[in-house]
Amino acid sequence: MKQFALIRSCCGMLSLLWLSACSTAPVHYYQLQTSIPLHQQAQAGTVLLVEPVNLPADVDRPQLLLEDEQGQPQLQEQHYWTASLSRLLTQAVAGNLSNQLALSTIYAAPQRSLSRYDLGLYLDIRQFSLQRDTEVRLSAAWHLDRAGNNSTVLQGYFNQALPVHSSTHAALVQAQQQLVRMMSEQIGAALQAQLAR
Repeated sequence: MKQFALIRSCCGMLSLLWLSACSTAPVHYYQLQTSIPLHQQAQAGTVLLVEPVNLPADVDRPQLLLEDEQGQPQLQEQHYWTASLSRLLTQAVAGNLSNQLALSTIYAAPQRSLSRYDLGLYLDIRQFSLQRDTEVRLSAAWHLDRAGNNSTVLQGYFNQALPVHSSTHAALVQAQQQLVRMMSEQIGAALQAQLAR
């Protein structure tokens, strides 16, 4: 009789464990997209390759990384980027510049089929922070090099923050996407002035 009660108790505990495993929190995915609209027909022109974006090692991971009030990192185990963050940033910047400058000849690396290009854009992200109910911040050094001799044509630095009055991950990612757009606009305006000379 005691053995039967023990078996029933074990079966009940196993059932509870199985049910709790089935009710884990859902996984959410986020991406950074091109956010500058194309206002006119894109034309062929200067061929620009946006090289893979360089990120701090602690940020370049599959999960979103948030910071608490003390600046301590908090890995978000149920919240993932749809691809590597470096790849998402590279594609977003290339798309933004293509639309801003109305150039169909701006590409995101790697491009194995691209035989030649005129300029390479190198981005070194120094800070990519997400803080709930506080702000998002993006800091990056960038330079445009002429292909072949690697001489720097343009260089600059972007450092901006946007306040965020929400604790949702989606709101933080959307605000960070705005900063990526602002950085792209800064680079695009400098490049446009250079090409007009």
